[in-house]
Amino acid sequence: MALWIVMAALAAATCLSLLVPLYRAGRPRPAENASAMAIYRDQLDELDRDVARGILAEGEAGAARTEIARRLIRAGASASATVAEPGERRRRIAAVAIVAMPILALVAYLILGSPEQPDQPLAARPEAVAREQVTALVAKVEAHLASVPDDGKGWEVVAPVYMKLGRYDDAVRAYTNAVRLLGATAEREGDLGEAIVQANNGTVTPAANDAFARAHALAPDDPRPRFYLALALGQSGKTSDAVAAWHALLDGAPADAAWVAAGRAELAKLEEPGPTAADEAAAANMTADQRVAMIGDMVAALAAKLKSDPDDADGWARLMRSYMVLNRPDDARAALADARSAVAGDAVKGAIVEAAAQELGLAEQTQ
Repeated sequence: MALWIVMAALAAATCLSLLVPLYRAGRPRPAENASAMAIYRDQLDELDRDVARGILAEGEAGAARTEIARRLIRAGASASATVAEPGERRRRIAAVAIVAMPILALVAYLILGSPEQPDQPLAARPEAVAREQVTALVAKVEAHLASVPDDGKGWEVVAPVYMKLGRYDDAVRAYTNAVRLLGATAEREGDLGEAIVQANNGTVTPAANDAFARAHALAPDDPRPRFYLALALGQSGKTSDAVAAWHALLDGAPADAAWVAAGRAELAKLEEPGPTAADEAAAANMTADQRVAMIGDMVAALAAKLKSDPDDADGWARLMRSYMVLNRPDDARAALADARSAVAGDAVKGAIVEAAAQELGLAEQTQ
């Protein structure tokens, strides 16, 4: 709607800019014409007086009288034309301009414009422009690398841009070339491993695991390769090794580190209550109801433990997951409420509880 209002205002302004000078140019000036005609009449009277006094001969006066009369007639005709023109011809011109110009503008827009195109949200416009600029720059770097494929710095520069754009396979190729041409460092190997993980939807593949192992060897205290190596152990089913790796990484970790909450969530999933080897052997001879009862007893034991040790955020996360596995969502919501009260004031433990609630779909239900 705003576009049409602007277009109408522009059309009106254009018409006025043409019509105002047009009307000004055509205004009659009767006072000027009447004055000229009076002067010519006075000249004729003066001419007759000169002839009567004998100052001017009749033959000479005739030629002058003819010239003055001709000017008088022309002045009278000019006055008539000036008055008549704005009443007819210029009004027609004005009407045509007022009607034709907006119509021509509308036709031109319908032919050349895109009236059916929806408005783009204002917030998305700078982002879209920035993305186009980045894409153009990437295209230039790619053209350079096509002609100079051994430019390691070029591959290292474009690799993180590929990651930002979600082009993970291209990022893997770029990081691989950077490592090959510039040499292995903990940062380059870690970046390569992360690119491989992203390209495989979060799975730490053997190739990614190898990259993180090389990064860990180059920088043993760097938490990034240790994080992914622990994640790989859990994904491969090596639960006890994964639990040990997570504890080694999380114990003494900075409370404000961005990766701590994710690491604790992974550890909590691995430490969920489950049957021991002896329990599994005994369960082989149990009925289905007896197995359910056994699992219920283990969950009840965990709930009792949390009453005496309510600061255990990982334990609350395990309890909520256990209730959801047993199809007891009401108990899970109650456990979330208890957990929030227990860890209130501790940002790190609160983040662990909320991450588990979000994962289980409980956070929205209890807000």
